[in-house]
Amino acid sequence: MPVIHTIRAKNESNNDVISLVLSQDAVSPGPNGDPWCGVTLSADQARSLAQRLSSIALEIENREEPGSRTSSRSLIHLSSIAVVHDGSLQGHRALQAGLQFASRSFSRLNLLGIFGLKAKTGEAPGLTEDYEAQRGWLSRLAEMYEDEASAAGVRFRSKLFPANEPCALLDALYHMDSDLIVIPKNLTRFGNHGERLMPSIVSRLHSNVLICP
Repeated sequence: MPVIHTIRAKNESNNDVISLVLSQDAVSPGPNGDPWCGVTLSADQARSLAQRLSSIALEIENREEPGSRTSSRSLIHLSSIAVVHDGSLQGHRALQAGLQFASRSFSRLNLLGIFGLKAKTGEAPGLTEDYEAQRGWLSRLAEMYEDEASAAGVRFRSKLFPANEPCALLDALYHMDSDLIVIPKNLTRFGNHGERLMPSIVSRLHSNVLICP
């Protein structure tokens, strides 16, 4: 999927300039068969790009440090979003919120699914068939979300984790270091007693966190 990178750089005269770089898959045949480089933007994506260009221009004009107005930690300049999903309605709302942010900011969207949780207690059941049923459900949801993300021009990846291995999910979040993490409210206390999801994210990461009811 074509991607636009907006970068503050230096020209040959060592002046600050703005570079727009397109990914290699942005090349396509033009009307005469010659290669063209381009991307198609929705209205929201076009506004987001314009806002980022304007922010970089203000940095240059005001002689500010690079990134002072365009940090990826800012909600209008996100580059990577992670959504935790347990197959519930709250998880679905979390994914939709993450997808909306991603479609407006050219962000990557990573779905981290948890299968094997009891609906009422949030604990990991011991029955293998429960795990397999929930894993199958989350896998089907991930395929559906991938199609939805593709239609919105969003890069999408998914990975599933068993509920009895909470540390694997936390490790994945730590390594992703996402700009925004979206979590269903019912999963904020997921994890071991000494390694709960929400407290661990707050204490170890500098990401924005959105809790979906």
